[in-house]
Amino acid sequence: RFPSASSVARLAQRWVAAHMLSDMIPQEAIELLVAKIYTESSTNNNSKLLPADMPPSTVTAGFLKFLLLLHSHDWAREPLIVDPQNHISAYDRGLIQSQFNAVRGPDFIKGPAMYIISPADYDGVEEMTVSKIVGEAENTTAQSTLTEKIWAPTVTATFPEKVVLSRAAALAKCSYDHLTSCIMLGIKGTSWAAAFRESSSALTSYSALLRVDSAYITDSGCSSTNADCGCIAGKRDDKSSIQSPFERSLQKRHAGPKDLRKKNFKNLNLENDTLHEWQPVKSLVSKLRSRYNDYALFFYNELTPDVIAMLWRPAAFVPQLFSAMVSEFKRPAMELWKNDSLVITNTDDLMSEIEYASKDIISDVKVLDDKKPDDVPTKRLKKSKVQDQEQSDSEYGSSDSE
Repeated sequence: RFPSASSVARLAQRWVAAHMLSDMIPQEAIELLVAKIYTESSTNNNSKLLPADMPPSTVTAGFLKFLLLLHSHDWAREPLIVDPQNHISAYDRGLIQSQFNAVRGPDFIKGPAMYIISPADYDGVEEMTVSKIVGEAENTTAQSTLTEKIWAPTVTATFPEKVVLSRAAALAKCSYDHLTSCIMLGIKGTSWAAAFRESSSALTSYSALLRVDSAYITDSGCSSTNADCGCIAGKRDDKSSIQSPFERSLQKRHAGPKDLRKKNFKNLNLENDTLHEWQPVKSLVSKLRSRYNDYALFFYNELTPDVIAMLWRPAAFVPQLFSAMVSEFKRPAMELWKNDSLVITNTDDLMSEIEYASKDIISDVKVLDDKKPDDVPTKRLKKSKVQDQEQSDSEYGSSDSE
């Protein structure tokens, strides 16, 4: 129906991975966003997109509309309803909106950050027939009894988090503006590739960077910092052939890691013993997220996982009362512990645990924010220093008078 839709979905997933948001935004959610831009109805348009009677005809147009939808949709105040086959009636849309308002609350801060509804998110989808729920007048009684918990997000019920969605929306706006300017100014070359790369300043915004051993990197062409986005002449007999980055990536992934390639073991017959789905970095990130999710967010690029970035959660560094039940990775909060028995997260112990858990995969760790200066509020520190100085001056004055 839409020839460019599959390429746009693949390009959108590449963009998400390039900005180290892999496994933080579900792939199903990305595909639903792409489906939205191709099937948006002019009568049910609650976003800043063009009507569906003018779907994108090229991959570039579709990708730009994907970025526009991601950063322009009001995720806090509006649900995103994706209905390619018009299975959701006007009554159901009102029901979705009312349930969304109830979940979000008056402050619009509760519920899933990315509230996407599709026909599959109806809890009685197997019973969703024209005669029961689509909105016929004789079934108003049945509809009134089904106003509770009928529509709820499934794909985006837990992910992405609000901070991840905010970052993705901000990155989408920057990428959209950059690509639009490249088109308007007629810039040639590979300057557009900046939309698929993380700048050095963006990397310094993280709290810590874990460098993955190069032996585990199969394809370096999809790196977030130095991606290979150009087309080159192919190696076929046909001199006019062009090899795309996607084709080169497939070839490298088929070959596998250098240390495990078949040519290194010519005496072994590995035709029936090929190692499939061997993803040690992805397994490491999953383990780190399961163990230390309360303390930090972990970002990585699943296509080229050369760096794992950490970002401390502010809530993990709020001083709290000491308790033996929550004493792991805690230490006294400097001056506050004497009077209030307050403790705070010990980043030294936490980083040591993370380094030990990833010792076989990580080659280097660079801590950019150890959170030590934030133990005590600045005003409290200044006030205590002044009091200590006054106390010392009074002691020296008394000794001099004596």
